[in-house]
Amino acid sequence: MRRLMMLILFILVLAVALVALTPLGYILNRSGVGALGVGWAKIDGTMFEGRISGLYAGIQPIGDVSLKLRPLSLLTLQPTYDIQWGGAAGQGTANIRLSGRALQADDIRMRLEIGALEGLEPAVRAMGGNLDVENGAFKLTLAGCETAGGTISTNTLSTLAAQYGRQFGEIAGPIDCVDGAFDIAMIGHSDNGDQVEIDSQAGLAGNNSFETRIQTSDGQIIVALTQIGFVREDGKFVYRQSRSGGELR
Repeated sequence: MRRLMMLILFILVLAVALVALTPLGYILNRSGVGALGVGWAKIDGTMFEGRISGLYAGIQPIGDVSLKLRPLSLLTLQPTYDIQWGGAAGQGTANIRLSGRALQADDIRMRLEIGALEGLEPAVRAMGGNLDVENGAFKLTLAGCETAGGTISTNTLSTLAAQYGRQFGEIAGPIDCVDGAFDIAMIGHSDNGDQVEIDSQAGLAGNNSFETRIQTSDGQIIVALTQIGFVREDGKFVYRQSRSGGELR
């Protein structure tokens, strides 16, 4: 019995070692994540520890990603990685899990630079600032975004308002999924009672929409808004943008 147990243990250790030494590129190329709009320029390392260079999702470049496997996750046949990433668009950390044809993530913490987000119109990107995600999570399938969570905030309006001697609080809201796309609804207020609402949807295929509604009576802010494309609708200043299949509208 002792010899049998030792043999079983040896086989298990050997199997785990062989899996851990499998090239990371081999695993990802057969994982189905490419069908989710995720791609890369180069992959180095093994399933145990590796690096993805030039990662992108849809039309958005992400940067370089370092992955380290949680060995015990192999026992559930759902490889789970601790990842760190960084690039021109920002940086962050997360836990990523491959489960069948789904890609799942949790404990996402990241900062994105507004000026580097390809899905936004140049005038909006020129406003600068950043987006921060805390406690983010998602599940992606071939149908797109299935579930998502966490909070997202931005200091873009506070940065713009400071140029005119004004103060604007943080704009924040939850992250969700609607019809296969990521859905974000944020709201914020200024010290003078101005209100900003931002609604955005983003799909993996590059389809997205973005709408900002600002309610203000400040003449300087109104001038600044009209200069970057906002129009007055029902007492608010509104900016809309949409992109379908990579075509901006």
